[in-house]
Amino acid sequence: MVAKMNKLERTDGSESSQSIHSRRRSLSKPSWLLCTIADLDERMKVLMWKIPKEDNADSFAERANAYYHKRPQLLALLQDLYNDYLSLADRYCQSLSKNNRRHHCSSPLLPSSPDENEPSDQGDLGEVIDSEADSLSFQPPFPLPAKVDVEMLIADVVMNTVDYEILSNELRMAEKRCSESARKIELQKNLLDVLESERLIILNDNATLGYRLSALAEENKGLVSESLFLKRKAAELARCLMKTREDHRVFVLSRKIEDLQGQIYGLEKRNKEYYEQLVKQDKEKKKAKIKNGKIKDQVSLEDCFKVRASASATVKRDFKHKNGGVEGARVSKLWNRVKKMDLFSCGLHFNSSSCQEK
Repeated sequence: MVAKMNKLERTDGSESSQSIHSRRRSLSKPSWLLCTIADLDERMKVLMWKIPKEDNADSFAERANAYYHKRPQLLALLQDLYNDYLSLADRYCQSLSKNNRRHHCSSPLLPSSPDENEPSDQGDLGEVIDSEADSLSFQPPFPLPAKVDVEMLIADVVMNTVDYEILSNELRMAEKRCSESARKIELQKNLLDVLESERLIILNDNATLGYRLSALAEENKGLVSESLFLKRKAAELARCLMKTREDHRVFVLSRKIEDLQGQIYGLEKRNKEYYEQLVKQDKEKKKAKIKNGKIKDQVSLEDCFKVRASASATVKRDFKHKNGGVEGARVSKLWNRVKKMDLFSCGLHFNSSSCQEK
């Protein structure tokens, strides 16, 4: 079927090309018309080159290609030819009207009545237009096939149904995509509402946290002031503790001093008793020596103990008046002096006879 169509088109194209070339030889045309005809020739050559040979087998793909690609090109070419033909006819009519105006303007003084000349002019004008139109239509009309091909009509119907199915499928897919996009838009709106509610909740939480932060800052300031107050109190308590420790140490030292003073007093008392005994013994010895006439230049025991008696008197006086108070340091110094003193610098002279007598 397509081969027959191609054959008819090829024969028609060859006849049209021969008629075009013959018209070109016979007529002299303007440049714009020559350009238009050259363009049409190029397009016809392209279409004739694309037509396959008769021995090639027709497949469904080739038919579809011929229907979807070559057929629209042929229709576009025919439409362009029709439009060009109309434009050429309009331009030719305009040129004829300009020539008629010039003719009327060049012969206005001829003695003729308008009633007699009008029908002859109109007849001449019609003949000129018909002759020029015949000369202008150099391209013969596209020959129509004598018989209507049923298979071609069926193929057209099938292709139209296929196109309809394809378009309906595309429409269904577009509607499906539209519904999916609408559903996605609804979901996004719902998500946006949820996010907006979450944003408001977060703003409220942020405000509450800000209030809590301000309250905690105020509380922190109060705690800082309390900590400074406690630090001052701790420093005061530390000073008081150091003072109490010093007082306790002083008290302990004073007790020790009192004990030492009591011991010193007891020792002095014993020393005094011992001193009295020694004095008595010395007196007895002196008496015995006087009796015997053996007294020589000797230091008496009473002279040796004069310094000891004065030291013990000062210690007793301090112990009675101050009783181991704040001035314990003087007592301790005095006690050191007493300890350093050599009470028995003068040696005791005992007679074996007197010891034996006792």
